[in-house]
Amino acid sequence: MLNSLKTSVSVLLGLVLGCLIVVPTAWYGVRIGADSLRQNVWNRLSAVQDRQQAMADQALKLQPMLQRYGVFDGKDVFKDVENERSLLAGDASLEGKLEHAQRLEEALLRSERVWVQSGKKKARLASEQPWNDYGRVWERQKRLLVVEESELVDAVDELDGITARWPVSVLLAHKTFAGMTGGILGSASGDAVFLARVGLDWLGYELRRMAALVGQQTPPPPPVWGWKPAVVPSDGGYVESLPTPIFLADAPLPEGDYQEIQYSQTVPANYANVELNQDKAVLENSGAPAAFKAPTPKPQTTVVYSAPN
Repeated sequence: MLNSLKTSVSVLLGLVLGCLIVVPTAWYGVRIGADSLRQNVWNRLSAVQDRQQAMADQALKLQPMLQRYGVFDGKDVFKDVENERSLLAGDASLEGKLEHAQRLEEALLRSERVWVQSGKKKARLASEQPWNDYGRVWERQKRLLVVEESELVDAVDELDGITARWPVSVLLAHKTFAGMTGGILGSASGDAVFLARVGLDWLGYELRRMAALVGQQTPPPPPVWGWKPAVVPSDGGYVESLPTPIFLADAPLPEGDYQEIQYSQTVPANYANVELNQDKAVLENSGAPAAFKAPTPKPQTTVVYSAPN
């Protein structure tokens, strides 16, 4: 019996020591990973912000150029571009920058519409070199912006996906290790008290029901309990989930981002090449020989008659 008690104590001590080592290590490692993912979101957002600010500079130069040709449309649009770019640069929070980046992109797309409509209204303006140069530069910037915005959305989704999984969600629910430990213990103790109260209530109900059945009386109604999780004070989460940004810009990918395409006989011969300044795509099996066909026997068409003389 003494040996069994020693074994039980050893197992319990090993379990406690393991928890004391594993839990702080996991807590610290998860914090480092969350910081890395959040910093990745910041880096992607900085690239989007720089691109949008460059496009905002270009959009604000469009207004005086249009006015020189007698086009005075889009004053509210250019005012929104100026305001949103200032708000984006002045906001220091990650959540605020994500929101202002979406609003600035919308304002930039509206300025693009002003540029297109101005060329439709005045044919002379559409034939001018500055108007066409603006469109070419804008198209290149827009293609790069779409790629950078897509990378930003992927970074936000990666951060949200990690922080929503258990046990990472528990390890990041508090800013300090003491707060996390107190939260876990407080939640466990609250759940234990709740389950004990439910168990005692059902035990009393069963005793009263049995007494009612023995006395041939109407049994009492069963207890009704709804699950009420324990309210544990929190010091705030270490990393909060971010709302997934929704960007509206759509443009073809830059020329260098196209993947290699494999051609086969199922592709039409006049299939256009996806890269500029390259030769037209050539089918791999364009000169392949015809498929083998087995010869089929044909009936004899001549008859030879012979008879004895």
